Amino acid sequence: MAHRRFAASVMLVAALAASPALADPGVGLLLRWTPDPVALAALVAVGWAYGRGAARQYRRAAELADWKPALFYLGLFAIFLAMLSPLAALSRDSAFMHQVQGALLRVVAPVFLLCGHPQRLLYTGMPKPFRRGAFARLWRDGRLNRVAGGLATPLVAGVLNIAVFLFWLLPATQDAAVRLPLVGFVERVSLLAVGALYFGVLFDARDPDLGGTRYGPRMLMLVSTALVMVVMGVAMTAKPILFYSAYPPGPRFGGFAPLDDEATAGFVNWAWVSMVYLASIIFVFVSWNAAELRAYARARNFRGSNAAALLLPETAEELWLLVTPKNRRVALGLAFVPFIMMGSAIGLVVTLHYGF
Repeated sequence: MAHRRFAASVMLVAALAASPALADPGVGLLLRWTPDPVALAALVAVGWAYGRGAARQYRRAAELADWKPALFYLGLFAIFLAMLSPLAALSRDSAFMHQVQGALLRVVAPVFLLCGHPQRLLYTGMPKPFRRGAFARLWRDGRLNRVAGGLATPLVAGVLNIAVFLFWLLPATQDAAVRLPLVGFVERVSLLAVGALYFGVLFDARDPDLGGTRYGPRMLMLVSTALVMVVMGVAMTAKPILFYSAYPPGPRFGGFAPLDDEATAGFVNWAWVSMVYLASIIFVFVSWNAAELRAYARARNFRGSNAAALLLPETAEELWLLVTPKNRRVALGLAFVPFIMMGSAIGLVVTLHYGF
């Protein structure tokens, strides 16, 4: 199958990445692989479990969109690029490439991994002893479920995503991540974890009336995150001084001077990453509309009391009266977002320019 061939190619490249013969940084940029057996083992295990689950699903003749396995393995490939490829080595030489690495782990990989809702295929692809043993015990643990439920909310996921991003943007922590391999590994794992939590909440496939995440908080989570990305990206781009001391003092990746290198790092979050969050608003709106249509269909098939049935709008005019106040509040809130973002960015640039 196509997804098996793609997975095999990813695993082959990952195996080459861990070869000690390719770990010498002096043999050229394309051979500056980063041997990381923990990351490699995790990628192989997750890719194998998903491929096994997808193969079982195909054998049962159930529907599985062909694009879902491709996107999932693209997400694994993004993690491979960030943690094992020469990009990982370049991230220790350039603030710009360091932010590209972080964007792959915090945004690109989670989007590809989770937009296809791979949880069921990963579960069915696990070995049966693990699925019915350790995993089943963890799944039935009440305290763990309460913690997971508390984390998987728009407020907590959004705050954690922003907090971890800002924490590793600080000069002291980023310099430590560049100089110390263990700290760098913790940085990469934490960025991937908060990204997976964030987009797991955003891509929640359950409808709000059936226990899923409400779409209003998802919108607020996206807008606030994009605002932070823009403001901090502008701050890094416009600052007139160097923040980080762990990178080489001379010309860096692409021939950038140190200050230009850090400015380009800010541009990654300002222009590229924030655009992903803003583009996700379209996805949320489309999902919101589809969820309301499904809720309406369920309400039409309602077999409860007559009093409850009277609350369902029967005409277009009744439906318009019901949804107009909510739609007006959403529209007004979104209309202020560009003004808030541009005002914050302009104010920050003026402060940095005249404050130093």
